[in-house]
Amino acid sequence: MTSRALLLVTMEPPASLEEEFNDWYDLEHFPQRSAIPGFESASRWVCLDGWPRWLALYDLTSTAALESDAYLSVSGPRSTPWSRRILPRTIGRTRVIAQAFESQDSLQHDPKNSACLAWLGFAIQNQDEAAGIIRGIRDVWGTHPDLSQLRSFVSQDDAGHITKLWVFATFASAMSVVELRALLGRPAGRAPSTFNLYAPYWRNP
Repeated sequence: MTSRALLLVTMEPPASLEEEFNDWYDLEHFPQRSAIPGFESASRWVCLDGWPRWLALYDLTSTAALESDAYLSVSGPRSTPWSRRILPRTIGRTRVIAQAFESQDSLQHDPKNSACLAWLGFAIQNQDEAAGIIRGIRDVWGTHPDLSQLRSFVSQDDAGHITKLWVFATFASAMSVVELRALLGRPAGRAPSTFNLYAPYWRNP
């Protein structure tokens, strides 16, 4: 594993709050998070197949970025009034902190050049399992002509044991979960517990 890390956040507001939710995310929350030292890149995605509806990805220099004074000063009890208004009304909130598994993993592909993003999650127990699943995915998706990027990350429990493998694949053309599942099969004999498909989110003028 490398020191580079990823913060993944999902959530979904009620339909009546979605416009304000996007105002909050685009005008306050996203710029605020993107400006924190150690946050290298950021993107927002909207779900095409799966749940919840909204996904944000942040590349980090390391997990230490989430323990910095700059981050803690705008998080939790120190969140802004707008954040404290919006967040309690959302559902499906997931926060994943993971470390890059492969040293060749780069920053996330520019969403402007992507048609969709597949997010897969696998329950695992060690690095060998993760490596086997990744090899299986690369064997089938790696030859797809429209694959733009394939990245892998792992999460650990409080004792430092690997518990999850997260794989993110971006494609330059529109894909469906049915099509991607058929291509993928069961890498290393394993089926993903998470398989969501997203499109890049861009705010309408």
